[in-house]
Amino acid sequence: MRRWGRGGVARALVVALALGGCEGAFDTSDGTVDDGNEALLAGQAEVAAAKYAQAAAELPETPQLNLDRGLALVQAGKYEDGVQRLLRALDSREKAFLHTVHAALGDAYARWALSIEKAPQPAAPEPGADDGGAPAAKPENPAMEQWKKAVEHLDEALLDDPTDEASLRNLEVALLRVDPPCATRDDELERNNGVESASPIEPSGDKAPLQSGVQAPSPEMAKDKLTWTKQLYSCPEDPDWYALEVSPGDRVSVGLTVPEKTGRLALDMTGLDGASRLLPQADGDAPITKIERTITAADGDKLWFRVDNLDLEEVSYGLDVAVRPACEKTEDRFEENDDEAHAALLTPGPVPGLKSCPGDDDWFAVDLAEGESLFVFATATPNPDETEAQKKADAEAPPPIRTEIHDAEGNLLGTGGPTGQGRVSTLLTPGPGRYFLKVSGEPGFEGRYDLMVNVVPPCPEGDDGLEDNDRVEDAVDFVAAAQAQQQQAQPGGGTPGGPQAQQQGPPTLFLRVCPGDVDWFKFTQSDDKPMVVSAIFEHDKGDLELGLYDALGVEEKAHADASDAQHNGEGLAVPPRPKPADAAASGGAAPGTPPPDDEAEPEPVPWTLRVAGKGDAQNFYILRLDHPQGGGQQQQDDQDKDQDKDKSDQDKQDQKDQQDQKDQKDDKDEQDEQDKQDKKDQQEQKSEPLQDALDKLDRNPENLEAAESARKSPLAHHRPRKDW
Repeated sequence: MRRWGRGGVARALVVALALGGCEGAFDTSDGTVDDGNEALLAGQAEVAAAKYAQAAAELPETPQLNLDRGLALVQAGKYEDGVQRLLRALDSREKAFLHTVHAALGDAYARWALSIEKAPQPAAPEPGADDGGAPAAKPENPAMEQWKKAVEHLDEALLDDPTDEASLRNLEVALLRVDPPCATRDDELERNNGVESASPIEPSGDKAPLQSGVQAPSPEMAKDKLTWTKQLYSCPEDPDWYALEVSPGDRVSVGLTVPEKTGRLALDMTGLDGASRLLPQADGDAPITKIERTITAADGDKLWFRVDNLDLEEVSYGLDVAVRPACEKTEDRFEENDDEAHAALLTPGPVPGLKSCPGDDDWFAVDLAEGESLFVFATATPNPDETEAQKKADAEAPPPIRTEIHDAEGNLLGTGGPTGQGRVSTLLTPGPGRYFLKVSGEPGFEGRYDLMVNVVPPCPEGDDGLEDNDRVEDAVDFVAAAQAQQQQAQPGGGTPGGPQAQQQGPPTLFLRVCPGDVDWFKFTQSDDKPMVVSAIFEHDKGDLELGLYDALGVEEKAHADASDAQHNGEGLAVPPRPKPADAAASGGAAPGTPPPDDEAEPEPVPWTLRVAGKGDAQNFYILRLDHPQGGGQQQQDDQDKDQDKDKSDQDKQDQKDQQDQKDQKDDKDEQDEQDKQDKKDQQEQKSEPLQDALDKLDRNPENLEAAESARKSPLAHHRPRKDW
């Protein structure tokens, strides 16, 4: 029988990765294995692998032969096959032999890792909408798994023989890959270790790409908040310094994001020469991780921030810097229009991106000819940075902006009526001349707002462009008309009485009702999401009412007539589509018809809408069809939580009612109490027309987006006060 070496080849090849030489001698002397050994020492790895394979076909499998075969395959660049052979060589109980195999495996994994690192790697994807536009994280070494295996086997080899210098050198190389020094992993802003080398922070108004369906802020609003965000790295005894240019009045916010249980970092701030402290010393148990400061003249024109590593741990952290410039630095294009003498002359059309600063009124002028009327809709722009709680509070609060209309002599003609977060103002045929619109914020308010200004000739020629839609047979397609108005609208101008505002969000129309006029519209309900129709108008200038009818305009399904001076508009909810099972249950199916499929899609439902002035009232109005999109699981979860809370509140209320009933002395007292409650319900119904309409959706489990629709509606001033 032929003999082969007991690991001699392995001892010859396990050397430092940078050297690759040979040492030691073989202790085999004959046969095919000897031929393989000679070929391998001569650098003929392919020949050696073939010789060993030939021997394996003739001889039983042993750990020694697997060792030699694995070494040859690794030398030939067939790392995966070679590693598998070496792993099979571990089937031995001889300590010296196992040391050799572990050393060989460490060498093999390291060579394999080097080959992966040298191979071309795919390019990293560009930042996009899916990742919020954030810079791509530094990719991990693609050969990291092989390097970790190399460390594992070299450790095993050195446990058996700590004097193995080749394995020590190989382990040093592998450890530099697996656990490199912190300085080699530091972020791209190094070396920013002092004031002189501080990394400049340059916030910008550029926003990351938004998700589909989310409206981007206007270019004007982007100037209101400048941001700078990076993911960085902190090494022990290596403070990170940053420099930010500022001006008096700037509102600066700096925040650290540190993963839990990774170490403690602290913020510090200095000004002027970089040495004057602007913060107290951070407490050891409660380091400062957020700074908010309004810049004063004493702070100078530059601030320095320092991130200190308190626990001397390597920590990856996020640094977020936001600067809100002083309000006067981001005012709109019409400044300085702070008084009537400097009022900015407007032409009919949308006027977006205006800015209201505390204590700074905005004045605008509009010229009217004989018989013309003026319609103005001023609405505060939602702040995209607001939390849900803040949005909820805003929806329940009065509009943050105030409007006044004056004539040329300074007489106050009207203040407009509130509607949602805006105000609507109407002047019906006030006479020819110049009129002035004053817009101011509530005390302390700072924010953006939009205007829509329409100048319309008298009736009947000044009726809207959708006439004659006075009969149900001539009903105008709501969505198609809104799309046509959007295409025809031009910012800053337009045809009097025609489309004026560019569409953003739900289908919207600017319309008019002349005395004795009725407007009919039609639309189709094609899915199960809630639909809410709302009309915005100044109630005191002419009351309007809405009616929702079937496709033929015969049967009225819903009615809205509850506006007042504090709630300038009407709203009604479109009933959900009936399911096929509901239709069958109501007797709609023919006799003998098989039961409907529960999964079948309900048929689209056509509707007609009637808008009319009460009596001979005339007015301008904005008609909107809200159709909320999405919802998803999170909205379902929120809805479930709300329902649970409502149930709990209802249980408590029921208990209280039972106690009240026990305390009542006679049936008359009970009836009196009920009468008072009925009056209260009627008053609430009158003061909240749109909320009452939305309630019909809230009580239907099919409409999970009803609450969202109510919040976005321009008429959603307050939360419903009824316990639904």
